[in-house]
Amino acid sequence: MSKYLSEKLKLKDKWLGVWKTNPELFFVEYEEASIPFVGILVEVTCKLHQNSSSCFKVTVSVAEPFSSNIANISRDLVDEILEELEHSVPLLEVYPVEGQEADIRDIAMALEVVRFFYDFLWREWDDEECCENYTALIEERINLWCDIQDGTIPGPIAKRFKKTLEKYKDKRVELVEYQSNIKEDPSAAEAVECWKKYYEIVMLCGLLKMWEDLRLRVHGPFFPRILRRRKGKRELGKTITHIVAKVMTTEMVKNLSSDTLLQQHDDLDLALDSCYSGDTVVIFPGEYQAENLSLLTDDITIKGVGKREEIIITSEPSHDSFVVSKADSVKLMHLSLIQQGTVDGIVVVEAGHMTLENCILKCEGTGVCVLTGAALTITDSEITGAQGAGVELYPGSIAILERNEIHHCNNLRTSDRSKSILGGINMKVLPAPRLKMTNNHIYNNKGYGISILQPSDRFFIVAEDALNKGAASGDKKDDQMLSKVMHNLNLEMNNNKIEANLKGDIRIITR
Repeated sequence: MSKYLSEKLKLKDKWLGVWKTNPELFFVEYEEASIPFVGILVEVTCKLHQNSSSCFKVTVSVAEPFSSNIANISRDLVDEILEELEHSVPLLEVYPVEGQEADIRDIAMALEVVRFFYDFLWREWDDEECCENYTALIEERINLWCDIQDGTIPGPIAKRFKKTLEKYKDKRVELVEYQSNIKEDPSAAEAVECWKKYYEIVMLCGLLKMWEDLRLRVHGPFFPRILRRRKGKRELGKTITHIVAKVMTTEMVKNLSSDTLLQQHDDLDLALDSCYSGDTVVIFPGEYQAENLSLLTDDITIKGVGKREEIIITSEPSHDSFVVSKADSVKLMHLSLIQQGTVDGIVVVEAGHMTLENCILKCEGTGVCVLTGAALTITDSEITGAQGAGVELYPGSIAILERNEIHHCNNLRTSDRSKSILGGINMKVLPAPRLKMTNNHIYNNKGYGISILQPSDRFFIVAEDALNKGAASGDKKDDQMLSKVMHNLNLEMNNNKIEANLKGDIRIITR
């Protein structure tokens, strides 16, 4: 990279550019959002200092007429700062001005390439670790960048990744500076401080590696979840019905038995935090948010009263997860879940069994994910808008789907063939999940209505009636193969309507 940049910079030794630098050089206090950078018009002289291309420095002087993106910054202050820096600034902080000759455009492009390399592809730990296939590692990082650019990773979450990467770089510099200031053998306190700084860097490094590994970010989490312990039942086995409404009236509870224990909340998060196993949360029309939906560890029922379209629960865009269940039995009934910016599936069943009944799930990221060993029942519900499959079944999971609509999923525009096949339902086989489908309508998905990934050396495409009755051609070999697939997959399908899916109805992909 150093050689590449050095060759480009030989094209022209002087040019105009904008020096974009950290406002901390000029301001004691400032709001990050209001002043993202200080920009000064400068004349650049390409006398490079230092060896690494990421640390190249060039000589700059203030160009005439004096110009800055900060209206009230003084020329004297800029001159003073440059004097302190000996007029030497990092090359990658300088952006050539448009309208200069062609050689300068080539330099500008070269600088963009180098910035991209150091911002997204290079990690400081790459020098320290052995990697057998560095090309594959770079591809993973390019995939991560593409997922950020095309919205697969929503904007708020992408910002968190970038801040984590910046924090890692800052902490690394902080450790190096701290170590360089220790002149003799370190004292016990200095040694402890070094180890503290080092382990913080190791933690951030591990977190960034999770982001880079596509397998680890298919359904999240990007940040470790805080584990929540199961409360279990209350003493004496009492259960409480939690009413969630701004104001509670007698009309709301007239149908409850006289011995029902009630607790009223105007905040869904508080209601969920107060729950023990066996409790019921009753939600009245309104729009709600609840971080505790991502920490469901107790057996509770959450149900809306009224039209499901009027009981709206939206996700918090800055969070990784929306609804995550680890309990033995959780029920969500008569609700609308609206996903906004979260990375995990709109609903993730990590363990136990979850029931979704008469719900609307409007996805923005991943759809419903049922992880290995978990079980899900969905009835009379609607799933739409997922960027991948509407329902994602992991190996060894169980799902029962009855009278549901799954439509307009896989809205992501992508050239990735593995993503383009996804549509209504995706099953990952090894070991096979168990799926029972009755009277569902799966339509207008950009991938297949149902895609099945299984380990083998063949792949073929069939329609639902072929799965139930054998191949349309009557070929006995195909008939036997389909029967074997049906048996191995524990796949039971009755009276489903699968139509108008862009790629086709059902695809079995064997590898």
